[in-house]
Amino acid sequence: MQDKISLAGDLGSGKSTVSSILISRLGAEYYCTGAIVRSIASRRGMSVVELNEYMETHPEIDTEIDDGIAALSEIDKLLVIDSRMAWHFTRGTFKVYLSCDVETAALRIMNANRQGEHSATLEQTVADTRKRRESEKRRYLTQYGVDIKDLSNYSLIVDTTSATPDEIAECIIRAFSQWQRDKSYACSFISPDRLNFPNDAAYEEKIASLARELELGNSIPEVEVFERDGEFYLSGGLESALAYSFNMSTFIPARLIKGTPEGKKYVKMRNSL
Repeated sequence: MQDKISLAGDLGSGKSTVSSILISRLGAEYYCTGAIVRSIASRRGMSVVELNEYMETHPEIDTEIDDGIAALSEIDKLLVIDSRMAWHFTRGTFKVYLSCDVETAALRIMNANRQGEHSATLEQTVADTRKRRESEKRRYLTQYGVDIKDLSNYSLIVDTTSATPDEIAECIIRAFSQWQRDKSYACSFISPDRLNFPNDAAYEEKIASLARELELGNSIPEVEVFERDGEFYLSGGLESALAYSFNMSTFIPARLIKGTPEGKKYVKMRNSL
């Protein structure tokens, strides 16, 4: 049976664009529930936000979609499945989650100009995006008992806020290859600009030494992060994280752990450089 990639993520995180690149480069087939949802909304004369709220009390629509996703498990083809719940319903997929800052996501949604998905202003589109994210989270938690925002459900988390679609796709392809060799593989790739880190002292000599190791293509000590309410926080590996940032790396590779930002002061990495 061919391995499959399930691609979930935040609204506006670039799933459709990245999926197109993956399909082309991997020779995979594409399955997308987003197009189905937009079609249902259009037929009912609703916006996508309105349909999401309607679906909270009308699970029959989700059931129809989910039956189709579950059936993909039996297809012996390489598939890229763009779906909030394929990681849950389609067996044995490489579970990818694309994360994005909400304002960047809202701008992308506006630029895509898909009917019923955005408002006339950025402020209102940000509000609508947050509202839709919360609606989806409530619906899936109620209907399936799963939290689609719990990032520990996924093998790969990629922060798409500052990366190009090609960079994101390349990151997924490399990770997919590692996962095919070792199904326990798990990693997160976070943009330096997206990361919050504790306002602790860092050793400049150590940062410089680690940055040189990165330039030589060598590994450096692991970075640990945790996520809360859509924000990423540095838990361990401060000097390593700064070394990646100083080397202008697109992503900081990190291990996702459980944690909480309470009791410490955190600042955005871009504000500290």
